[in-house]
Amino acid sequence: MRERRLSVVMITQNEETNLRTCLDSVSFADEIVIVDSGSQDQTCNIAKQYTDKVSFRPMNGFGAQKQCAVDQATGDWILSLDADESVSPELRQSLIFLLEAGKNQPPYTGYTIFRRNIYLGRPMRYCGWYVPILRLFRKGCGRFNKRLVHEEILVQGPVGHLEGDIVHVPYQNIFHHLEKMRFYASLDAMEVLGKGRKVYGWRAPVHLLGRPGWKFFEKYVVQQGFREGIHGLILSAMASFGVFLIYVQCWHLQRQRMNGRTE
Repeated sequence: MRERRLSVVMITQNEETNLRTCLDSVSFADEIVIVDSGSQDQTCNIAKQYTDKVSFRPMNGFGAQKQCAVDQATGDWILSLDADESVSPELRQSLIFLLEAGKNQPPYTGYTIFRRNIYLGRPMRYCGWYVPILRLFRKGCGRFNKRLVHEEILVQGPVGHLEGDIVHVPYQNIFHHLEKMRFYASLDAMEVLGKGRKVYGWRAPVHLLGRPGWKFFEKYVVQQGFREGIHGLILSAMASFGVFLIYVQCWHLQRQRMNGRTE
C-alpha cells in the first residue's frame, strides 16, 4: 500500500494529438490536474475522460500557468509534465517505488529526471537535449518562477535524481518546429526587453549575427551535435534561427518605441 499520493499537473492548449499518450503513461497517479488556456480542439474532452480536475485559465505566462495547476494539487508529491511528454516504464517504476517506500520521508524535497527528446524520429543524446531537469517535488516545498517562458521549478531543500526518462516529442515535423519557434520567440523577446537589453543601432549586428552564430557553435560543437549526424546539424541550425527570430523581434519593437509607435 502506498504511503504517499502523487499528483500530476500540466497545462494544455490544443493538445489532442499528444494528450492520450501522456495521460495513459501516468494512469497510476492518484490525481491529475489540468489547466487549459482555451483549446479549440478535443483537448478538454479527452482530459475529462481521465480526470475531473480540468479548469480554464487565460495564459499570461508559462510560469504562472503551471503554478496555477500546482496550487490545485493535493498529493504529497507533484510531478509536472507537458502534454507532449510521457513517463517511461522505468520512470514509472521509480515513482511507484518512491510512493511505496516506508513511513520514513525520502531525504530529498525534489528530484531531477532525464528528459529524452525525440527529434524527427531520433532520440537525441547531444545538442544539450538529454539533460536532467527538476520535475518532481514535495508539495509545499517547490513552486514555479514567474517567467513568461522557459519557466523553472524552485525548491527548498536537497535535490536527488530518479532513474528513468520523461519522453518528449516536441515537434511533429520541421514545419511544426518553425511554428513553435515563432511563438516562443515572441515571449523570449519580451523577456529580453524586460532585462533592458538594447538591440538597436550599432548593437544590432552583434545580436542579429553574433548570438545566432554562437548558438550554432554551442549546439553543434560544444554540445557535440555533430555526433547526431544530419539530425544534429538540422537541430543546431534551427536553434540558431530561433535566436535570430528573438532578436529581430527585439530590434523591431525597440525601433517602434524610439519612433513613438506601438504594435
